[in-house]
Amino acid sequence: MVPHTGKAPCTDTVKPVNQPEPVAVKEDPGPVPLTLNRRPVEAIRDRWRIDDEWWRPNPVSRLYFAVTLAGGRCLVIYKDLLTNRWYRQPY
Repeated sequence: MVPHTGKAPCTDTVKPVNQPEPVAVKEDPGPVPLTLNRRPVEAIRDRWRIDDEWWRPNPVSRLYFAVTLAGGRCLVIYKDLLTNRWYRQPY
């Protein structure tokens, strides 16, 4: 167990973790990503869809892709199907 330091927590230093970042994606009609920030997508390693919280005011509907870019970098990106915008999901 970690002992209490006696200091009050600083709420002004709290930062969100793993927030999605907007990215520029060129896609085919699938929609399948062809380029990410002008870098060619060499391979799509996985693809999945999440539809959740449909009962809330802000539902979630996303199409995720685990991609490999030219040069070997692997990323997870998704298309928000409600706004038609693409994001990179850091982990």
